[in-house]
Amino acid sequence: MKVFEVMTIDVAFCGLEDNLTRAAEIMWEKDCGIVPVVTAEKHLAGVITDRDICIAAATRNCPTSSIKAREMNFRPPLVCAMEDDVKDVLRRMRKYKVKRLCVTNQDNELLGLISLTDILLKAGEKKSVRKLIFSTLTAIAKPAPIVLEEKSETTGD
Repeated sequence: MKVFEVMTIDVAFCGLEDNLTRAAEIMWEKDCGIVPVVTAEKHLAGVITDRDICIAAATRNCPTSSIKAREMNFRPPLVCAMEDDVKDVLRRMRKYKVKRLCVTNQDNELLGLISLTDILLKAGEKKSVRKLIFSTLTAIAKPAPIVLEEKSETTGD
């Protein structure tokens, strides 16, 4: 099964100059937890999650209306192509511990999103896909260890 068979095409997005309040409004309107951020040329710049909004507002101690999307520290977005196999997408989700991937073309233009929910609802009747969905959810749910840098004690000798 291919990505284009199960992906969500009607995806709302925001621009780099939009603020996090606008991103939250999109999430409310679309009943989702992620909003792609695109450049003026509609190239994918990154994604904002509901968690990103909460952490940005809390750590900056300011309203979301005063934080622009471009101020977010975007990691390179995880993407796939419309022609990719859903099983490969699930492997990528498992590897990076994510529930969603942006679907882009060769020019990095946003075409849609594919989520575990999309795959479950549209491809979940296949036993091999169900096993991959389960293993992907298991990998995502497994807590990552927190590694702190050890402080070295300096002596005054």
